Amino acid sequence: MNNINFRPVRKELYTRFGHRLEATVIDAILDEVIAEHAETARIPNFLPVLVHREAASRIEDHLWTHGIVGTPRKRILFASRTNSQRAVLAAAMARRLSDNSIVATVASTHPENRDDALIEWVMDERGLAADGAKYKTERRRTVAAADVVVYMDSEEPHDLPGRTFVQWEVPSTDGMNVEQVRVIADHIEARVAHLLATLDIAIRPLDEVQAEEIAA
Repeated sequence: MNNINFRPVRKELYTRFGHRLEATVIDAILDEVIAEHAETARIPNFLPVLVHREAASRIEDHLWTHGIVGTPRKRILFASRTNSQRAVLAAAMARRLSDNSIVATVASTHPENRDDALIEWVMDERGLAADGAKYKTERRRTVAAADVVVYMDSEEPHDLPGRTFVQWEVPSTDGMNVEQVRVIADHIEARVAHLLATLDIAIRPLDEVQAEEIAA
């Protein structure tokens, strides 16, 4: 039991519920669940998944019992095999359009394809930061499954953990000039906005957010 790493579980619960609960409360619930399962576990390898599921359920019960309103933040994972910078752009747009009310991450399935100077240029034009947690490929089978996994390339194998899967056909930026890449960025923004709308997430137009940031 001591060799089992529950840090990914703890981090996932912080990400999902930390905007509504203090870390000490999340820790107490998680530690209680870990202790209970440690006594009865027969297959230790499955413990992180079982513990995560039970702890999340108890946290939801705690929120309901104490009248704490709101819902857990949705997790959206973007993946692009041939140009992961497109996924970085989509994740940055999702965070900005949702006013950080969702967790948007990037699956670095092929980090060697990450660099795309023109997409980075367009992101800089729009004030989009390429920050946010990056999803590590070695954690594909862990408990931090996304609510939605967006595959942005038809060649992308659908092997990332998620509850819902979406396939986007995003044109390659190879050989494009900056004007054409701006059109691709507009296309991705429209896709992201539609996805957020289907998840009942309020959307703030990028130009509105940028105007506020400039004024500040």
